[in-house]
Amino acid sequence: MGSDRAAWTALEKTLRERSGLDLTLYREKCVARRLAVRQRARAAPDLAAYVELLREDPAELPRLLDALTINVTQFLRNPQTFRVLLETVLPALCRARVEAGRRTLRVWSAGCATGEEAYTLAILLHEVWRAQELRQSAVVYATDIDTRCLEMAKAGRYVARQLSGMPPEMRARYFEEEEGGRVRLVPAIRRIVFVKRHDLQTPPPFRRLDLILSRNVLIYLVPAHQQRLLRDFAEALNPGGILVLGKVEGLSGPAREAFEVVDVGERIYRRREGMLSGAGAGAARRQGVQA
Repeated sequence: MGSDRAAWTALEKTLRERSGLDLTLYREKCVARRLAVRQRARAAPDLAAYVELLREDPAELPRLLDALTINVTQFLRNPQTFRVLLETVLPALCRARVEAGRRTLRVWSAGCATGEEAYTLAILLHEVWRAQELRQSAVVYATDIDTRCLEMAKAGRYVARQLSGMPPEMRARYFEEEEGGRVRLVPAIRRIVFVKRHDLQTPPPFRRLDLILSRNVLIYLVPAHQQRLLRDFAEALNPGGILVLGKVEGLSGPAREAFEVVDVGERIYRRREGMLSGAGAGAARRQGVQA
């Protein structure tokens, strides 16, 4: 067991130095399952052998990072969540911002993978503006730690099957057909989505947001980092702003003070007017939370 722990410590050190990824913030069992996939792929007999291979073969690092940062996504994934956003949440949010004299919405897809979620949000906003005849604009920030995924997101090109859950009329409005069974988003959608690398271990790069989607990120983090991330989201949102989590995630601890439930089944919450109590949020962000 001592040798296994030594190898794990060496893995943590290697990843921190070469990629900035801090494994201490992630649930060890989740990491171990994905790590085992790469060990089997490279026929490494044990963790120590795999760490040695990781140090010697530059091509293995991006493969490991891809395995550790799960990037399962498609347009309108979990359609009921997006249906609630389209029919209820976004129309109310758009109207409220117009009535407050604000024409531009600020949205963040945190952990965007290859960009489908961020572009879905941009499409739904356009659908709301069409239905309500609103003169409004938006900035949709799409962030992830995986640079290869971000390059795909920037291109805005996808395989047609990734649109399998999208209504035909919506697909016709927002996608251009290309050769080889591929599609590309129209310029009106691409121009409002801004792709940026960001590590959720660090403070949010955005403030005064109206909506944050961060789905299936919390489940991989240790509780202390979950709490810090939820506090960061609360501070980044405007009062009345919306937070959407994954279907198996939810609020816990002090973060419950900052939000009220909009739709418990779809894990949609609204930022309360008051701030989080105590000085914990700022202190956690400045000092970091150790797992």
